[in-house]
Amino acid sequence: MAASNYGTYRQKRSNRQPQRTKTAVSNKSISTKLAGEVDYTFLFLVILLLCAGLVMLLSASAPAANTTYGDSYYFFKKQVVGAILGIIGMWVISRINYERYKKYIPKFMLVCIILLVLVLIPGIGVKVNGSRRWIATPGIQIQPSEFMKPTIAMYFALLIEQGKYDLKSWKGNLPFLGVILIVVALMMCETHLSGSIVIAGVAVVVMIAGGTPVKPMIVGALILLPIGILGVYMFSPVRWNRIMSFLHPFDDMQNTGYQVAQGLYAIGSGGVFGLGLGQSVQKYSYLPEPYNDFIFAIVCEELGLVGATVVILLFVALILRIIKIAINAPDVYSSLTAVGIAAQIAIQTTLNIAVATSTVPNTGVALPFFSYGGTAILTLLLEMGILLNISRYEKVKD
Repeated sequence: MAASNYGTYRQKRSNRQPQRTKTAVSNKSISTKLAGEVDYTFLFLVILLLCAGLVMLLSASAPAANTTYGDSYYFFKKQVVGAILGIIGMWVISRINYERYKKYIPKFMLVCIILLVLVLIPGIGVKVNGSRRWIATPGIQIQPSEFMKPTIAMYFALLIEQGKYDLKSWKGNLPFLGVILIVVALMMCETHLSGSIVIAGVAVVVMIAGGTPVKPMIVGALILLPIGILGVYMFSPVRWNRIMSFLHPFDDMQNTGYQVAQGLYAIGSGGVFGLGLGQSVQKYSYLPEPYNDFIFAIVCEELGLVGATVVILLFVALILRIIKIAINAPDVYSSLTAVGIAAQIAIQTTLNIAVATSTVPNTGVALPFFSYGGTAILTLLLEMGILLNISRYEKVKD
């Protein structure tokens, strides 16, 4: 997406008086940006997915919450708090012209990297199930990797818009690849492979959309894949066992293949129309953490093939709507930011469903809007606010 493809701003069709804000379009001139209404179709899809996710989270988490905390609504209430804060943040950000905070994005990126470093420090970072991915704060745990997902998209979008690097040449791609390497290295120190995949995927998609040739990226991926597999085999026996259990999930039902097998049982028992909302059997101490990485299996069990298909179609509709926002965006930065967020949702959704259906090895990726996670739902809704703000402006078609 070249900067020359973008013209000046025009007012989107609106029944109300447009909001005028000053924004710099060059070093010598100032123009007036006209803000219209947000994309209400996109907003409707966001609210629909959020409500569906909360309902399924309550259903999937109730048995585990009751057993562990004596409160069936424990996880649900915490998710609702995150969702409410996220909705408030979404509304605020949708009203703030994104031009106002563009200059702060490099600082956001630096803060996110510092947070990833702090996670690794004992006493600051919290270790759960063998992984150190959270920072302990009074009353809440923060997962910095969630902040990095949209930030790296905005940071790369800003660099590409500034035009300092020629993405058509391999030298021009080196600064971007260097940033990816630093972030992924920090993430792998947390043993957060799934987060590394999502963040690297988002960054690469933004680079390709910004002008990086696809062929070298494919060749590089094909070269790195066997190296990565060899590295897993030599240095990470736990992940290697996950790969083996993916290939033969029912061979070791009591150990490495347990979670995958139970997830497949849940999907299979749902049939076409499901057992009914709240009627899952696998969530009762059979499927570990059914409210998180394997919540899609509970969706299949309770709502069946029909319900699962509807959920997938809602995600497809959301991603297509974000792509439309990106196409109509007024400048390179806003367009590539929207592309990055679309890539994040697409990658996470695809990986989560693929893991639940044993299409790929178990990587522990959350399903957007559905899986439990306060930082995740808050950050996701803030990202939706960014997209709503971008949707208020559009380029003038020549």
